[in-house]
Parts: sequence; C-alpha cells; structure tokens
Amino acid sequence: MTLLRIFWGKCMQSDQLPVFPSDHNAPDEWEVLNALIGEIYDSVLHPESWNETLARITGTLCPLSWEAAFILWESSNPPQARFVAATGLAAGIQEIYTAVYAGSHPWSRKFQRYGNGSVVDSYDIMTREEFYESEFFRNFLKPYGIDRLVGVLLDRRDGDRLGLMLPGPGDRDVERLKRGLRVLAPHIQRAMRISDRIATLDLAAGAARAAADAAPFAIFSLDDQLNILAANNRARRYERAGFIRIAQDRFAFTHPASQKRLLDLVKSADPAGLAFQTVGAADAECPVLVARVTRQSAQQLGSVRLGASLIVTLGSAPGETPVVEIDRVAQWFGLTPAEARLAVALAAGDTLQDYAAQRAVSVNSARFLLKGIFRKTGATSQAQLVALLARLPAGRESGASVSLTHNPPSRAR
Repeated sequence: MTLLRIFWGKCMQSDQLPVFPSDHNAPDEWEVLNALIGEIYDSVLHPESWNETLARITGTLCPLSWEAAFILWESSNPPQARFVAATGLAAGIQEIYTAVYAGSHPWSRKFQRYGNGSVVDSYDIMTREEFYESEFFRNFLKPYGIDRLVGVLLDRRDGDRLGLMLPGPGDRDVERLKRGLRVLAPHIQRAMRISDRIATLDLAAGAARAAADAAPFAIFSLDDQLNILAANNRARRYERAGFIRIAQDRFAFTHPASQKRLLDLVKSADPAGLAFQTVGAADAECPVLVARVTRQSAQQLGSVRLGASLIVTLGSAPGETPVVEIDRVAQWFGLTPAEARLAVALAAGDTLQDYAAQRAVSVNSARFLLKGIFRKTGATSQAQLVALLARLPAGRESGASVSLTHNPPSRAR
C-alpha cells in the first residue's frame, strides 16, 4: 500500500505541459509558472478543477515520488480539518488524517506560527530526529516513506488555517519546488479568497431567488429603460392574465394609465413609491406596488455595471383579501368553498396547475372543480369566468368596483 499514487501520467497524458527547467533558467521558469498561474485563476470559476490544478503543480514542480498535494482548513483548538482539494492521496487517507491527526501533529503545531504567504520546509522547523520520535511519523507516515513536508500558509480565519501541503520522502531535492511555490503562493491566496467570495455571493443570490420565488406575488427588478434584470417565477402568470406585456425582456403595463404612472416615476430623481390598481383583460384588477430605489453599481473591468432602479410587485401580499372575496363569490353563485377558492385564484391570474400545486391536489381534481364552477356560474371558459367575477357587485367593504384589499390603493385612471 502506498500513500502516493502515480496520478500525473494517467490524468494528464492528453495535455502537453511546459516542462520546468532543471537548471535555474529564469525565462524558462517564468514561462512554466505563468501557465500554472493561468490554471490557478481558471479554478476560481471552476472550483471542481482544483484537484486537477494541484496535479499540474505537483507534476511540474515536484521531484520524483512527490506526487501528493492537498489544500485544507485546519485548526488546533478544537483539532479539526477540512480538505478543500487533493491529488495523489490513497483512498482513506483524508478520513484517517481528519479523524486522528488533524491539528495535533508536530508539523501542524509548528506551522501555525508562520504568517500568510510563507513557504515552509519541515526540515527548517524541526530536526529529523525530533520528527522521527513523533507518533505521527511512526504510526502514519513511516510506512509510506514520507518524512518531509513543504507547505504554504494561505489564509487564516477565526483560528483556522488554510494551507497547501506537499509531502514526500526527504531524500529528494525540493529547491525547485520551493522556488516555484514562492511565485505561486500569492496567486493561490488570491484565487482562494476570490473563490470564497464568489461562493458567498452565490449562496446569498440563491437565497434571495428562493425567497422571491416563494413570494405570493410577482416581483420584477427593472432598470430605467424598463429592461427586466430579474423576475421571480410568478411573473409570467400576470402576463398571461393580461396585466403586463413582456417584449424583448422589457416590461410594460397593458393599461395605458398604469404605464404612464410607471414612466413618470422613472423620471423621478429621488427614491419614491407608488401604490395603485392596474387593469387587465375583461377589466380585472390587480394591486401594484412600485418602488424607485437608489441604483446600485458594481465595478467591472473597464466599466461599471448598473443594477436595478425600480422594483415592481403585482398581486396580493400576505394579509390582503384576494382579488374577489372568496366568501362573497361562494354566496353569490352558490359555490362550495373549494370551488370559490379556485374561482378566486383564476381571477388573480393563477392557472389550474398553479392552484393544484398550491393546494396539493391533482390537476384533474382542479378540473373537476372548474366544471362545477362553470355549471353554477354559466361561464363556458376561464376568460368568461374572470370577466364575470370582475363585474360582480361590490361587497360591504368596497366601493363601486371589486375590492383588492380591505383598504384598496387608488386605481390608475
């Protein structure tokens, strides 16, 4: 059993790599190191390729029998380790190291005194005789012929250390490896920090998308030209219901008065907001909230990327009465509560599939309810039903038109 696997030849045989010169030839070395730096930054956008990048580094810089390399977070209090990337390690090595030796062996304890960016040779921080007496060497590394480590301290965070570690037998010349790592170390540091930042932003963006998609109304982020920068998964149903029009990723209300109010808000230089009811097909109404926000910007190479300046929501928010009150619809047409809920949902722009998903029933069950609604209301299509509900006389709490909320905002005229 060996700790190191002959990994490089098998995985990289299809890629011809520049060869690191055996003598100290600066121009030739820089050509090789520049290629490796490119690989390192490519791994920022493709984190799954870090293992391959480590394999390229070991295959290019390491002496014979130094095929293993790994990047890990490690701490001594409490002792723990988490491998970020690895190459050339036999099966089970990561698990044994994490469970038994993380943060508690001589190399780990002595490495922690060095600063970020340091390239450290274990021969420089403890004698071979001292290391040979350690349980870490006798019970773990000795059977594999490993008694030396070259490491790079990459980062620190809350007591944890991030390091690139390359172990191997001590009877090899590692000067070329250390010389290359001194050049690569700051690039690996930056790449790891950029990767961490991207991952954090991806998680935040994913959480924001999930929250937006869970909202019971449509949400649009627009720029000043009404281009849609982002929209949640309920957005299209309001287009199908005839409240908005989306063409070439640009947003517009179908109701002219509503569109004018939106355009007037765009001209406002200061943050402001509007609340009104827009009108769709068959005079159906829908509540609208529009916020003019301070536009965010992000620097990018050679320019600035601008973010949203308008946030538009359409539909009923939690606590609002649906487009047509369920109990009033049920009483007026003699519908069952389930039929009235479906009728109100359709009037709000939902589809049968939307209703079925929200109520955890089959689409066939929703269709069965719709047949009962048609029979009792006299409608023969969903469009007729929506128009019929929109003309329903107002209830006790609303004025001359169908209410959208207990305290309805003004309707755009």
